[in-house]
Parts: sequence; C-alpha cells; structure tokens
Amino acid sequence: MTPGRYLLVRLSAIGDVVFALESVAALRAVDPGARIDWLVEDRIRPLLESHPDLERVLVYPRREFARRAVRPWLWPSLLLLAARHVRSLRKTRYDAVLDLHGNLKSGFHVLLSRAKRKIGFDKARAKEGSWFAVRERVALPTPQPHRSEEGLLLLERLVGAPVARPPHPTFPVDEAAKARANAWLDATRRETAAHGTTGIVVLAPGTSAFAAFKRWPARHYAELAERLCLHGLTVVVSTGPGERELGRNAVGQSGALWFDGADHGLAVALEVLRQASVCVAADSGPMHLAQAVGVPVVGIFGPKDPGRYGPRLPGSVVVRYATPCAPCGRRACELPTCVQAVTVDDVLRATLDILSRQNRAS
Repeated sequence: MTPGRYLLVRLSAIGDVVFALESVAALRAVDPGARIDWLVEDRIRPLLESHPDLERVLVYPRREFARRAVRPWLWPSLLLLAARHVRSLRKTRYDAVLDLHGNLKSGFHVLLSRAKRKIGFDKARAKEGSWFAVRERVALPTPQPHRSEEGLLLLERLVGAPVARPPHPTFPVDEAAKARANAWLDATRRETAAHGTTGIVVLAPGTSAFAAFKRWPARHYAELAERLCLHGLTVVVSTGPGERELGRNAVGQSGALWFDGADHGLAVALEVLRQASVCVAADSGPMHLAQAVGVPVVGIFGPKDPGRYGPRLPGSVVVRYATPCAPCGRRACELPTCVQAVTVDDVLRATLDILSRQNRAS
C-alpha cells in the first residue's frame, strides 16, 4: 500500500491535544510509512513540534490574528498573514483530513484544505455547524466513549476496519527544556531551603479560564501542600499564564515551591512535571500532560464525567464528591459543590496511597 498523507486538526486545548495523540499512534500503526501533519494553535505548538510521529506541525496563529484584528492599521498585514496561513494549509494535497476538534474554526480549516477525503463528526457531536465542512460524518455511540477514543472512530472510517487502541501516548524528552527544568528545581530548592527527600509532588490548581468552576479551592491546595511537606516531600505548585494570583494563594505559607509556567514556557513545565512522582490536578491540561509523561495523577473531579474525561494511566485515582447533579454538561455553576466539597483529607489519602504503592514496587 502506498503510504498516505494525512492532516489531523485539533487546535486546542492541551488535554484534548493529549487525547488526540492516541490517534497519531494508531494511524502510524495502521500506515507505518504515512506522512502525518497536525494543525494546532500557536500556544500549543511546543508540545508537538518535536514529536517523532509528526512530519510537520502547521500553526494556526490565533494570538497574532487576534492582536491584529483589533488594530485597524494592522488590517492589511492581517490579510497578508491570513493569505500565508491558507497557502501553508493548501500546500499539501492530503489523502484525508480528520477533524478531531469539531468546531467552527477547525471546520473552516477543513473546508480550506485540498484533502481528497474530509472526515469528522456528525451534527450531534460537532459544534457550531462544523459538520458542514466534512463529507464523511461519524456518529458517536451511546454512551459516549472516553474522549481519547473519539479520534479512533474517525480512523476506523478512514481505513474501513476496526483500529486497535495504541499504548498510552507520550511526549519525547526535550533535552534543552529538561536542563532548564533541572536548573530551576536546583536553584529554587537552594533559595527556599526546601529539602524534600521522598519524591516530588506537583500540584496544578489551574484550569482554563472558561472552566474555572472546575477548580478545587486554592486554600485546599495550600493546606494539602503544607501537609505533604510535613511528609518530607518536595511540593511544586505549577501554574500557567494568567494564574499568578491563584499560584500565590495555592502556595500560601506551605513551604511549597512555585513554578510559574508563564515565565518558563510549556516545554519546561512539561519537563518539571515529568520528574514528579504524582500530580494532583482538576480535570485540566496538566492532569492529562502528567499522564502523557508517565506520572500517575490524583484527578479531582466535579462537574465532568471521569468516565469520559478522566485519567487512564494505571495507578491514577479519581477523587470526587457525589452530588445528584453531577456529572453535568454546564459551562458555569454558581455553587459547584461537587468539586468544592472534596476534602483535603481525601486528596491527601489518595496521594499518599499512590506514593506508598510506588515505594512497595521499587
């Protein structure tokens, strides 16, 4: 069989990009010689640009588009930028494009591509009318599968046969980012006199801005950090852009280290995470990144269904507080009891259980 040329479209978010890595591995297994390209937003490019299974990472310059769009004097350059972006997208005539995202932006890119086959989700799953951009529409079964399996359904339509789920996806080590991560850890430990000896626990209190109602309270993270430090652990509170106040509140007076990803970048944040023994996070990008580098997680779940979005790496644990309304599909909630009622004791116990199992296995 002649190797195919394929474009996967998953623009964001971090967790969903991690889920979509399974589709890359499965496609490589089906077509070992394939050329596989990926279209992604600019802010997530560092996660993918050195991935060994990808030939080319095409970048949707969302931030630059947004910057120029609100400045009328930059509109001519915006048109030039858009033209270059479209030319890059249409440079290769793909055998198939797979819309793993399923929203208006991804559908627009699918429509512009020169692919022979355009495969995506049907009207029930696709958002914002994006189903109109694809010619082959795939329906999800009921109940809906784990998010990471959605792309495999598109692959099955592509090849016309069942596709085996691949081993858990991972990111290759970025040696330059790893060196920067090690330097940060060493320097910060010296400055703060942090001398944990029994492992690193990363706490990731953030979520995307529109999903802030999924966050476990920062004061709970601060208490958890303090109690973990008392167990002789090095605790790192890791936050991203726009989360500085959250980071300060989550560190509190605990003695934890604070890694501000806004200062260091996504690649370095990933390498800090790779060194952890366990990661504690809500349903968010860091939780899924941790799994992708082999770090078990304590996933604090509230409104979302862990059967659809939860951790799948062996050794991971979900902690949740059962309420009649959860899981739900809401985008906001004035009183998210389902996540706020999760206790520090519950999360501490789950974290220490994972560490105990690791110690027994070593």
